[in-house]
Amino acid sequence: MAQIFTSYSDGEFKEIVSEHGKEAVKKALHGETEEKHTSPPPQNIGYRTRTQTRLMLGVAYSTMHYWEKADILVPRRIGRKVYYSDEAIRDALTKSGKGVK
Repeated sequence: MAQIFTSYSDGEFKEIVSEHGKEAVKKALHGETEEKHTSPPPQNIGYRTRTQTRLMLGVAYSTMHYWEKADILVPRRIGRKVYYSDEAIRDALTKSGKGVK
């Protein structure tokens, strides 16, 4: 396998990185990811933050963490932020035995 080394000027490098960054942001905003284990968000489903979800479920953050590890509550990560769909919250309530309110 041959290795190819290229050199870019500072301006060229910034332009290339900028173009790829813009494309990645557009894909992330539209739910397009290269990861196989995540799917684009379904239409017409609301998303809640960790705090909103915790208050809605009436549980501690540690319980949410345990539920995530046990696949009871499935998060959707966008960058470093964590969101939960209304559907995932309903499923968690059903699986945990708390019931849907």
